[in-house]
Amino acid sequence: MEQRIKEEVLERIKDAEMILIGIGEEFSPRLSEAEKKNPFLRSRYYETIPADHEVIQAYNSLRGLIGARPYFVVTLNTDDLIYRSDMEDDLIVAPCGSMAKMQCGEHIVRAHEICGQVIDSKDESLAVCPECGKPLCFHTVESDGYMEQGYLPQWEKYKSWLSCTLNRRLCILELGAGFKYPQILRWPFEKVTMYNNKAFLIRVSSSFPQLPEEIAQKGLSIASSPLELFS
Repeated sequence: MEQRIKEEVLERIKDAEMILIGIGEEFSPRLSEAEKKNPFLRSRYYETIPADHEVIQAYNSLRGLIGARPYFVVTLNTDDLIYRSDMEDDLIVAPCGSMAKMQCGEHIVRAHEICGQVIDSKDESLAVCPECGKPLCFHTVESDGYMEQGYLPQWEKYKSWLSCTLNRRLCILELGAGFKYPQILRWPFEKVTMYNNKAFLIRVSSSFPQLPEEIAQKGLSIASSPLELFS
């Protein structure tokens, strides 16, 4: 990535009064074919990623740039790596859920021990709720009957925070989001940029960096991996 682009992003962050961050699928570790196919292997892989992994380090780098400025993060990722970084947990909302948790329809439980049992035995029927004995699935939006109450309190906090950004110099960082859930990041972020005269959107994506014409003068489009930006 060109140095001048990194410098412009840094200047936009420094000039901001508040910072809104959206994290998409490009801000996530690469998976093996086995991990893509097997959610139990994927959950264990995420849990065992070391602290010096490039994704965690990129989060830490971004957190350092934010400094004391008020911020909030909306992440589409379910790998939970952001919670192992320097970002504050209570300033993050993950509406798509977490591969570190499982649900039965009534309870949300940690996945660690259950994944271990299933992987060691190669028997997915062992994935049952320790509270009620019902079958478990991962606590993500892709699962049937996704239990939204797992993130809704934080979503309300996010909406309250967002209402305070009007007429403030708001730097919006949309990092690696495609069109998987545009109703969560892309479209709302564009709307905020349009209606807040002091907002500026920085969209970083190797696949979909384009900005709509209506906000082209209030944004920066970067066709690159977001991990490269904060490396």
